[in-house]
Amino acid sequence: MAELNVRELLELERQIYQESIDREFVRRCKPFQADRERELQAAQAQLQFSRRDARTLLEFELQQAEDVLRTDREQLKHKLLERVRRRRLRVQKRLTEKPPTSNIKQRREVEVAEKKARLEAKMLEKQLQRAQRRTRKSFNFRHLSGGVLPTPQRIVEDVVNECEKLQRNREREEAARMAEEEGAVATMHVGVSEDEQKLVCQGRSGVGETFCVGDAVVLMSRLTEEDFHGFVSAILSEEVQLVLVCGTHRQVVGPNSKRQDGQEEQTITVSLAGVATSLEELLQDPPDVRRRAAAVMST
Repeated sequence: MAELNVRELLELERQIYQESIDREFVRRCKPFQADRERELQAAQAQLQFSRRDARTLLEFELQQAEDVLRTDREQLKHKLLERVRRRRLRVQKRLTEKPPTSNIKQRREVEVAEKKARLEAKMLEKQLQRAQRRTRKSFNFRHLSGGVLPTPQRIVEDVVNECEKLQRNREREEAARMAEEEGAVATMHVGVSEDEQKLVCQGRSGVGETFCVGDAVVLMSRLTEEDFHGFVSAILSEEVQLVLVCGTHRQVVGPNSKRQDGQEEQTITVSLAGVATSLEELLQDPPDVRRRAAAVMST
């Protein structure tokens, strides 16, 4: 037997030690081998179950998507068929009608009729009746029954009256402008006293009126053709301040100021009747809405 050197002895010792360690490890792991087999089988069963569940869910979603696609396709088909059916009926109806001989002449007659009937009262009444019928379908007007809701005839009359008032006002403005361009002298001279307490209106014949602070006057509007009763509260060189019986403060352009804003002209006249008896009473106790309504109902 050949002698072994030191290196070979060390290698042989290491192999013997390693073999003893492996045998000890295998001996100790022997009891856990059955548990390992059970856990491995459970993991494989869980994997197969998950795969089968995923496959079933995928098939269900694909079937559901196919059903939705089939339903949408059927609905779209019915919708297109209905649209084509309606279009075919319109075309058939158009073919069965008698075609006009001249479209240009008919269109001109319709345009002329519309131009002639644009401002007629009967045409306006018909349009108002149609509008009221359409409005009643969307809104409830039972609380406005009993004569409160204006009729189309009344509305047309008011519109015609307002148009006539505007036309008369335009004619007066045009006449005044032409008289001013021709250099005509005004028939009424308006002046303010030095203490600004009196407004003197004197005509060409010398007859006139004098207004003081607190006098009852009537403010007449040529545009709306209405009268507003009130009292003179202040007289200035450029304007006259009034307090109407309804409590509203108004300013009327004085004789020394020129109108450049195109507002309506107003005239002041004496009034012997009024709701209040003096300017102090009106300022201390202005009428409210109910008193104004009662005054309107009593007139």
